[in-house]
Amino acid sequence: MIIEMNPQKKEAKWQTIWNHYLREKRKEGKMYGYYELKQTIKNTFTFSKIEIHQYDGLQTTEKEGLVWKWSDDDRREKPIDCASLPPLPSYLVIKFPEAYYMIRISDVVKLRESGKLGITIEEASIIAEQILVLG
Repeated sequence: MIIEMNPQKKEAKWQTIWNHYLREKRKEGKMYGYYELKQTIKNTFTFSKIEIHQYDGLQTTEKEGLVWKWSDDDRREKPIDCASLPPLPSYLVIKFPEAYYMIRISDVVKLRESGKLGITIEEASIIAEQILVLG
């Protein structure tokens, strides 16, 4: 019997691995930025999987930074009430089957504006700032 994992649960697993990696790199003074993590089980990723507010958010954080207020409705304990963070590089991180590909949002926007509907793993390997095998 084959049991398929819920796509959201699978993405949550990869997000957890990514977050642990970022925490380790932060100790070394590396990997500061804004990230939107997406996944695909294929060797292609379609841009339609990225919501417009995610494109806008990544472009804005790269240019203007971020001020964020954690919700008072969230019952979990919060470390702080809000944060003000500077502009930093912003990335679309695509989890292809074997690795994470960190691509600057400006490169993704250029591809979309040129009429491309997605990106192959081969194209991602050319423009990615980093390719990471994690987990």
